[in-house]
Amino acid sequence: MNDSTLDYRRLTDHIEAAGLEYSAAETHGILNGMLCGKCGNWQQILLEETDPADPQVQECAAELEGLLLFTAEELRAGRFPLQLMLPGEQASIAERATAIRDWAQGFLYGFGLAGEQKQQLLNSNAGEALQDFAEIARMNVEDFGELQEAEEALMQLEEYLWVATSLIWHEAGGNDAD
Repeated sequence: MNDSTLDYRRLTDHIEAAGLEYSAAETHGILNGMLCGKCGNWQQILLEETDPADPQVQECAAELEGLLLFTAEELRAGRFPLQLMLPGEQASIAERATAIRDWAQGFLYGFGLAGEQKQQLLNSNAGEALQDFAEIARMNVEDFGELQEAEEALMQLEEYLWVATSLIWHEAGGNDAD
């Protein structure tokens, strides 16, 4: 990731120190899903089981707030590629595949928190993308080896996630006035 805002290791450290149950990838997926679904209570969801007076929780909350604002701006601006909170290329294939799966799971969870979606959205390209996210969320990460084909598959999945997220954002009315 080029931007210091998207530092996978730093966010992982904050999440672990605060005792959150989500991975960095899943957390970013949740935030993206909540943004696309126009669900704004991310603190209540992500920090539910934490002590708000704990300095580590406060640091994590500040990190998540910055990530949310950065991601919201990326979606509003229609930036391509949308940056996903995933481990870098130095991570193992299995770790990267797990993060992609977790990101998709998180997105579906966050998007689902927004409540009942309009039927027209589910019958559109965005609905197809959500079905694809469900397939990615169920993928068996052990099917990935250390082969060049696995590298290419992961790059294609990552690219699909950011393109589909932008599609869902726009079809769900992400650019509408709040």
